[in-house]
Amino acid sequence: MENFIYTANYIVIVIITLAIAGVIAFARKTEKPVYPAILIVINLVLLLYHTYILNRLPSYFELKISQTYLCLAMDFLWLLMSFLGYLWIDDIKAIKLNKKSYDNSMAWFWNKL
Repeated sequence: MENFIYTANYIVIVIITLAIAGVIAFARKTEKPVYPAILIVINLVLLLYHTYILNRLPSYFELKISQTYLCLAMDFLWLLMSFLGYLWIDDIKAIKLNKKSYDNSMAWFWNKL
């Protein structure tokens, strides 16, 4: 358990959130949705890793279990941020290329950004 990636530390939360926001801003500037897609894959790997760690922890490690649940919560939030960023950049690219979107149900959200 020494190699535990603790992503629920306050400093780590701020750094990773700013990094995700920076990657999404860069993807918006370059109009390439592949960058948020890479973030989605990284967040899914972190989510699977923390789930694996949680399943391997014995029940008497209450502190490690609660820390792992916090890590899972942050992984889900970062996954949501990455997914919304991907949808946003993909919508920008679709508008630029005059592609018709299958479902434009998030247009009310994108118009406010």
